Amino acid sequence: MQPDIEIYLLSCPTERIINWLEQDFSILDMRKAGDMATKLVLEHEHHEIPVTILEQAAGKRFTSVWFDSELTPWQSDMECAKRAFEFLQCEIRCNYQGWQEDLEDDPDLWWRINANGEGTYIWR
Repeated sequence: MQPDIEIYLLSCPTERIINWLEQDFSILDMRKAGDMATKLVLEHEHHEIPVTILEQAAGKRFTSVWFDSELTPWQSDMECAKRAFEFLQCEIRCNYQGWQEDLEDDPDLWWRINANGEGTYIWR
């Protein structure tokens, strides 16, 4: 299990992301944290999960959704990305192997899912 989950969504408005989150979570708190960030506290199975949605996190077109908890319903970033794609139908990217500093694999190796399928690639 990963200590947190982070995915990147291509050209997906924050409002749609919040609508997706409401499918699996109860929103306990939501507030703007600047021009590009929205902070939420979600509840899942009686656990509070802090989430940050950051627009323009990777270039102008990608929005980051960071679940700062190991208590999400997913075991990995890829599981979360698949669930988000089911609802949002926009391209979603995440780190292929999670953030493990000691791995020798290319840190630019990412995984993406979109209307054309899913797979790994180098995101620089």
